[in-house]
Amino acid sequence: MSNKSSMKTEKIGLLEKISYGGGDLASNIILVLASTYVSFFYTDALGLNPAIIGSIIMFSRFADGFTDVLMGYLIDKTKSKHGKCRPWILWLSIPIATAMVLIFMVPNIGGAGKYVYVAITYNLVVTFLYTMINIPYGTMTSLLSRDQHERMSINVVRMTMAQIGSLIINSLTLPFVNAAGGSGNQKSWIIVSVVYSIVAAFSFIACFVNTKERVTVAQEKQEKLSFGKSLSVCVQNKYWLMLVAVFLFFIFASTFNGAVGTYYAKYIIGDENVMGYLMSIMTLPAIVFIPVLAPLTKKIGKRNAAWIGSFVSLAGQALMLLNPASFSWLIVCNVIKGIGNATLNGTIFAMVADTIEYGHWKSGIRVEGMLYSSMTFGAKFASGIGNSIALSVLGKAGYDGLAAVQTESALEAIRAFYLYVPMAFMVAICVIYALYKLDGMYPRIIKELTEKGE
Repeated sequence: MSNKSSMKTEKIGLLEKISYGGGDLASNIILVLASTYVSFFYTDALGLNPAIIGSIIMFSRFADGFTDVLMGYLIDKTKSKHGKCRPWILWLSIPIATAMVLIFMVPNIGGAGKYVYVAITYNLVVTFLYTMINIPYGTMTSLLSRDQHERMSINVVRMTMAQIGSLIINSLTLPFVNAAGGSGNQKSWIIVSVVYSIVAAFSFIACFVNTKERVTVAQEKQEKLSFGKSLSVCVQNKYWLMLVAVFLFFIFASTFNGAVGTYYAKYIIGDENVMGYLMSIMTLPAIVFIPVLAPLTKKIGKRNAAWIGSFVSLAGQALMLLNPASFSWLIVCNVIKGIGNATLNGTIFAMVADTIEYGHWKSGIRVEGMLYSSMTFGAKFASGIGNSIALSVLGKAGYDGLAAVQTESALEAIRAFYLYVPMAFMVAICVIYALYKLDGMYPRIIKELTEKGE
């Protein structure tokens, strides 16, 4: 094996960690706006059919899977003075911000024309541009440092910034839209998208400027890897497969909550504006709790922390059933969920970075780009399918965004996706974490890789 690695052991400074985390803040601004609020904009501002919108989103997510994996392969082949991942963040920062605004600038060109425009612009952002910037961004975690605790520290800052991005979107979007003219006014959404896109672009650029890739692996063998061989290396990594399943199930649970959350607030609680408060109150505990994860995981391990967090999140979801139409009770439940979700979000990507080392140790081949991109494919697939399923079921249940009163079947569908379905996925996550054993093996893996000069 001719793979050799070089890595400076310099400690990563706070500015670099915050700048790297700013990339996730930007990613979350784009992702949450595109996954949580765009469908509401399409149905309630433009009056488009939710079933058709759901089909467009489903197609996008299938296509997204191919672009994710292809992007990971391209990262593993990228060679530049800026590294493997950072150049992509620079190149895509302005295009994705511009395209995000275009999503909301749907022209008045008739029903069929609107659907065509939606399909083109939604896919441009989600299937192509978001993939081309977010896959390199996520892969960078394994290239900033090889130290397990330093990676956890990086990930803590990253997840804190991500939660801040979610907090901004979920707490300000609908009030901002309503202040600009109302959720039924297209111009209001355009104004909001412009502001958010500017913030995202500057955050991405700061991420590029203030970060540095330190982990490098000689490419003699890597360059000869075929696409199929790279995928084969991924599927032989059992701990990575476990984390793919965890992330997929977590995204399914979160997507169903988010996809119908605004509808739930509007029709079950009786006020669409409380959606922002419900999501924000779930984010605030995360911002407070995530910073303590680094010392916590150092003491009990990342897997144990994540396992406990999954049970906490499940408890918060289950408690909603006691008083599902009470805004105040849902606030309490979402605080509990927020703590559990913070643990899951705060550990998952640091754990993925560990599986990259495990795969390198097991196979002698390092394919961080493919490992990360294939994982995010599962997450995006879950997000897209979840949104599509929820919107399709709402459409078949008789939901009409322009109607003052919804059918009982539509209301039951909203309740099911917000309350019951996410619980099943959280149970599955608890089971998977019970089988995850990599934490105890990691020091030996790194020791052996270092001794072999890999």
